[in-house]
Amino acid sequence: MKKLLLVLLALVMTFTLASCGEDEEANTDSEKATYEWTVSSGLPVGSSWDQGLIKFDELLQEKSDGRMSLVIYSGGTLGGAKEALEGVQMGSIDMIVESSISMSNFTDAMTVYDLPYLFPDADTARTVLAGETAQGQLDVLEEFGFKGLNYWENGMLAIGSKEPIYEPADMAGLKIRSADNAVAAGFFENFDANAVVLTWGDIYTSLQNGVIDGVDSTTVPNMYSMNFYDVAPYIVETNHGYTPAPLMMNLDLWNSLSEEDQAIVMEAANEARDYHYEVCDEILSTCEADMEENGATIIKVDPSLFAPKVESMYDDFVGEDGIDPELVEKLQEEAEALK
Repeated sequence: MKKLLLVLLALVMTFTLASCGEDEEANTDSEKATYEWTVSSGLPVGSSWDQGLIKFDELLQEKSDGRMSLVIYSGGTLGGAKEALEGVQMGSIDMIVESSISMSNFTDAMTVYDLPYLFPDADTARTVLAGETAQGQLDVLEEFGFKGLNYWENGMLAIGSKEPIYEPADMAGLKIRSADNAVAAGFFENFDANAVVLTWGDIYTSLQNGVIDGVDSTTVPNMYSMNFYDVAPYIVETNHGYTPAPLMMNLDLWNSLSEEDQAIVMEAANEARDYHYEVCDEILSTCEADMEENGATIIKVDPSLFAPKVESMYDDFVGEDGIDPELVEKLQEEAEALK
């Protein structure tokens, strides 16, 4: 009888411990934090950034079993680039995807990408940006309150103009919108053109009213999505630069996440970036034809005519008091190795 009682007692204890373990596991799962993050995009609804963020939201929800989601504010509804970036710094906005050109008000870490003709094409740039050197520049952003998750893109730069541009001399005297960035604005001095710094939201009316003759620091798909070709019908594909667009999170918010949740965010961000690249390629392949059907003229100039005019910019902006020459050399070497 005693042996029977001991066996029964052991069984009861086994089931009790197992039940406790299941309860603890269930409690652990139920106590995992849930998040709804705000994310800002300066490009309009339907743009490549907007579509990428929608995919990012879907991936976060899927990989976190619904614990993570995004509230997406596209079209600059949370403010211009500077205001939205400040919001991420302060934590009033959780995430942002923004052009590297706009980061110059906060840090010089992204200025290297403003150098003309650093990358020959988007495919080369995307590969280099996924490498160790470019990832190191994302790490620098942490000094300024940003966690750089990865690089999305604004893409290859072009000029939207009210006058046709076929060669460098055609740019002389034109007033062309530039980002508020010394390197971007300095580009036009080499063509005897006048750089006019304007915020993104003022470009269309400034073209319409004659304040500027053209727009730079943007890409063909962006001109399409903002209808700039209505008032600047000559789309000049100079391909004089490639602008990344880092996807960033408030650093304190990132640091508050568990390692497991950080891994989920990074995995979803990388998959969303790849989807965003696909969208960029698709938009570019269709928007040119649509613009031409609506009266725009696509001008594909020879980059070899324009590149020599801006070689001196590397002497002006790269060096002891400017962009790190070793950084430039590494990026160029990585790009060259892909040829």
